[in-house]
Amino acid sequence: MADWLANETVYLTLKGLHVVSFVAWMAGLFYLPRLFVYHTRFSPGEKGYETFLTMEKKLLKVIMNPAMMATFLFGILLTVSLGGEPWREGWFHLKFTLAFGLAGFQGFLSKTHKAFVSGENTHSEVFFRWINEIPTILLLLIVGLVFFKPF
Repeated sequence: MADWLANETVYLTLKGLHVVSFVAWMAGLFYLPRLFVYHTRFSPGEKGYETFLTMEKKLLKVIMNPAMMATFLFGILLTVSLGGEPWREGWFHLKFTLAFGLAGFQGFLSKTHKAFVSGENTHSEVFFRWINEIPTILLLLIVGLVFFKPF
């Protein structure tokens, strides 16, 4: 491990960047399904339909994708700065798995956006209202693991 990574200032900086990128990522994961709820109220070709396509694309490309990558990058660097110590703990393995669950959920949202682009979305407004709860559940589990460090 590089000595500069063991520095407390570097550790706190990485931790702050990890938290900020996670918050930005979560904001997008909360907002995109909500956009889909309203998007289902329009048919392809309508002006509102096209507006939602633009909003969803920008949210994915400008906020969610960079925030997700930054979350993983800073999280990995944070772990390295601790000498890999968290990798030896069960709570961390579960946290990392849940973070990949969030990434998979984002992949599903991205695929759903593409279905809207092609005019082939088959999901209802009610479906999107229900799946909008998935990131909340994962957020509670991840934050709980970080604070309580069970196992």
